[in-house]
This record gives sequence, structure tokens and C-alpha cells, in this order.
Amino acid sequence: MRAVVVECLLPNMVSRVGEVSMMAENIGYAVVESLVQRRNSVHHSHCIGAGKLEELKRLVRRKRIDLVIFTNTLPSSQVFKIQRRIGDVKVIDRNLLILEVFSKRAMTKEAKLQIELAKLRYTFSWGREFIKLKGILGEQVGWSGPGDYPFKEYEKAARRRIRNLRMDLQEVQSKKTALRQRRHELGFPIVALAGYTQSGKTTFFNRLTEESKDTGLGPFTTLSSFSRLVKWRRTEFILVDSIGFIEEMHPMIVDAFFVTLDEITNADLILLFVDVSEPIDELRRKVLSIESITRRIEMPSRIIVCANKIDLVDVEHAREAIEVLERYMPGRRVSPLSAKTGEYVDSVLDLAVTELGLMNKTVQQT
Repeated sequence: MRAVVVECLLPNMVSRVGEVSMMAENIGYAVVESLVQRRNSVHHSHCIGAGKLEELKRLVRRKRIDLVIFTNTLPSSQVFKIQRRIGDVKVIDRNLLILEVFSKRAMTKEAKLQIELAKLRYTFSWGREFIKLKGILGEQVGWSGPGDYPFKEYEKAARRRIRNLRMDLQEVQSKKTALRQRRHELGFPIVALAGYTQSGKTTFFNRLTEESKDTGLGPFTTLSSFSRLVKWRRTEFILVDSIGFIEEMHPMIVDAFFVTLDEITNADLILLFVDVSEPIDELRRKVLSIESITRRIEMPSRIIVCANKIDLVDVEHAREAIEVLERYMPGRRVSPLSAKTGEYVDSVLDLAVTELGLMNKTVQQT
């Protein structure tokens, strides 16, 4: 399917064209072109201005485009207005693309339930427009599409499905909570891997557990948490690999993944992965946004920052990157790491064992 990526780029806004193009291509779309308009504010009806919209319409016809992906978040009214102006072409935004990536990658019952809930919640207010255009977006934006149902029937069915999904996810969460309690009873602390998508968490997980989980497939290779027992020195702990963060993810999508994120919030120690091979400005921006994410999901206080992919940078860049991490994450231990080559893995594990040992002493004293 041929796609074009469109962006209304506002002042001081970071472009998402590259990120969105990569996500689309990683799930099989052929991104043939991108269209960017710089504006001081988004157009109230079409996100981009009227002239740029006509340019998009011509581009869709000339390039035989099947899908238009906006990097901006689009309300339902804008999606359908754009679709009416440019023709019979599917129009989605970055959030719906993320959900489609989730759908393609989901393997477990937990992940599938979370994705379905996120789709329903995100598109719930679109019911009336769905009915008008007979579900032009099809499976991309709903649990089964509204068909010819009247709006009230669609709304009623959607509410019922959301309620059932939440109940199913609560059951999954209860089982995981019981499993965590059992692990603690057996004396196994839990160490969770966290950080942005593509930061190397799964590569590290594979190295320590001798697993062969997929890596390098683009954003959201990992959608559900995986746990394995790890032995290091005289310590045993449960290592958990979980979903990666992404900048400016819609709150509804984050909330829908509360079961997976619950593995992070209930861990005894977090190994927070940061890709230090990225440009310093981008690294600084991501480090700052990590703080808001950690507050939102209530991360535990024991965190070791893993400055990963140190093998990809020179000494000067590594030094500057670690300085950024230490400056914007005060009070947290920072360790260089190459999960790919194995360099500094021993140092990270020794730090983890030290932190877990300090935690055990605190528990014994209380």
C-alpha cells in the first residue's frame, strides 16, 4: 500500500516525519513522499492550509496514494473533512499508526486486549462520523466497524465492549500480581528494563537470559512483558523486558497499557536504557521527557541509568552524553553500556546487585 506522510510543523515543534515514515515502512507500507507545511497554528478544519491541502490532493492522484498519514494528532472532524477533500483515500494520524503497529506486533492475549481497548477508547467519539461515511477507515479505527448501526446502537455496543475489555485486563493484572507476590515470597527481587523504544532493552535481555527475542524490527518490537530468572554473583533476580516509551504518546494509549506498565511500577529496581548514540540535542530532549513519563506511571525510586550503545560513539560524544544524563537525572547512578558487544555489562549487573543488596538491608532493618 502506497502512503504519503503529512505534517503541519509548528514553531518549536520537533518533526515526526522520519519517525512516522519508519513506523509505516516497518509494517509494510511504501512511503513514497512526505509533505510538510510550516505554520504558526494548525488549520481549524484540515490541519494544513487550503493551498497545501490542494497540493496533497494532486499528490494523491499523481502518485496513486492509498493512505495519508498525518504526524499531527487529528480530531475525528478533521480526519473526515480531509478525506472528503482529497478523495476516497484512507486518512489516519500518528496515534492510529502506532495502534496499527501494535496490532501487527501483538502476540499475546494481554497485548491484543490492550490494543483493542486503546483503539476503542481513541475512536469512541468518532461514531457519528463513522455512520455518515460507512466506516471509511474500516478495521484501523474500531473493534469491528459500525456497519449500518444507528449511532446510539454503535455507542452502546462500544461502551459494552470497553467495559468487557477492562474486566478481562483486570483479570490478567490479578494473575500477574499474584505471580509477583509468589516471586517475592520465594525471595526473588524484580528488575525491570525501561526506556525509549529502540534503546537496546531486548538486546540486553537476550544477552543475560540467552533468549532470542526479536530485535531491530523498528519501534515496538516488544509489546508485552517477558520475565526470566537471572543469576549473577550470589544474587538471583527476575529480569523483565517491557514495552518501550515513545515521545508524545497519546494518554489513552499509555493508559490502555497499564497491565504491561504495571510490571515497571511494581519492580524493585529499574534499569533505564538511553541510546547515547543519538544527537546530543535529541538525547537531552528525551531525557527531559522521561521525567514526565516516570511521574505518570509512578516509577520506583531505585533506578540505574544505562547509557547504551556506547560502542557506536567516540570518546568525546560519550563523555558529553553521560554528562547530560548526570545533569538531568541527578542522584541516579549512570553506567556506560553496550548491550550488543557486552562491554560494561558486568558493571551494570554489579551495580544492580549492590542496589538490590541495599534494598534487602532496608527491608531487614524495618
